[in-house]
Amino acid sequence: MDNQNNQNNHHPDQSGSATDYSEPHHDNLFTPYPSDLEDPSMGRLKHSGPGIASFVIGLVSIIGYMLTLVIATMAINSTIGVVTTPIQVEEIALHPAVVLASLAVLVCLILNLAGLILGVIGLILKNRKKVFAIIGTILSGVMILAFAGLIIAGIYMM
Repeated sequence: MDNQNNQNNHHPDQSGSATDYSEPHHDNLFTPYPSDLEDPSMGRLKHSGPGIASFVIGLVSIIGYMLTLVIATMAINSTIGVVTTPIQVEEIALHPAVVLASLAVLVCLILNLAGLILGVIGLILKNRKKVFAIIGTILSGVMILAFAGLIIAGIYMM
């Protein structure tokens, strides 16, 4: 009789003797937030922070290389014009736009090195998505290889 009263307390619309509920009553079976019932570590993987940073640094450095090339070219072209004599070549080497562009390229190279390191760290992290780490590592690595290729080509052209 006491058990029947407890069931009546849990189910107020039940008439008392018509049905017997043998399954336990769960109030949170139909919650609008099922993620509260699951273990968060078993859910979706998060993106790795270093991987995202590597991706962003790779994009920023590529944009930096492009802007540096365009701005330095415009500055030199408007100042000097067409290069015809060896004196003008020396003039270009000491032009402030070339000096600033060289410094900007070195800053972008340092950013690429940092992006490459962060990308590798993002690839090593476990239980994280590696999409941004892969893309950031590739962007930074390709830009470092391109810079090294330009340096080697410049050395052998002399």
